[in-house]
Amino acid sequence: MKSTTQTQRWYGYFFMGLSGVAALLALALTMPVMDHALLLTTALALLVYGVTYQPRVSRGWWRVLLGVSLTVMAIDLIMVLTLAAELVPALFSFALPFAFLGVVLGYLHRHVLTA
Repeated sequence: MKSTTQTQRWYGYFFMGLSGVAALLALALTMPVMDHALLLTTALALLVYGVTYQPRVSRGWWRVLLGVSLTVMAIDLIMVLTLAAELVPALFSFALPFAFLGVVLGYLHRHVLTA
């Protein structure tokens, strides 16, 4: 029987794989720019969520994920402000992935190794 840690690690691998599938779909399918950005933002959130299931995360990896997340958020917000005809619905479509990503990164911060 698998231990809880091993099972949780496999949950993390599942969400990381799901993130990869979402990223591949965003690159392979033809869709509007806003939909590409939303799918890539969701893929990033799933990747970070998958990392939270790993037993140890180094501070360097957490900083990389935080930097990439902030960069993606800035690009998405700039894109919403410059390309969206209806600003409010486009902004709300990104609100859920951003909120989820912020909560997950905050949770992950508690489990980062200090070494």
